[in-house]
Amino acid sequence: MKIKIGKYRLPVPRSRAGRLGAGIGLVILGIIPGPPGPAAIPVGLTILTLDHPRGRRWRRIVIVKVGRRWQETKVKRRMRRAAKRGASVGNDLEPGL
Repeated sequence: MKIKIGKYRLPVPRSRAGRLGAGIGLVILGIIPGPPGPAAIPVGLTILTLDHPRGRRWRRIVIVKVGRRWQETKVKRRMRRAAKRGASVGNDLEPGL
């Protein structure tokens, strides 16, 4: 099993005890200040949610919400850039709309 984070895929231990240990370890590592610090907390929480139904449901809801927000941001950005250029954004089959 692997977790996809951005363009990276991280292997996850197969045993439940291994996943719990890795998740708790990463969360504790995230509390410690330093280079890996705060970045380890979301990864640890993601590993911990793999074994719990409520955690899986929460993770899927968050992934969908973030994905939708990301798409909306991309569309708004594209519209702003087109407005700066004076071009229209929309269907290419109907010019001028």
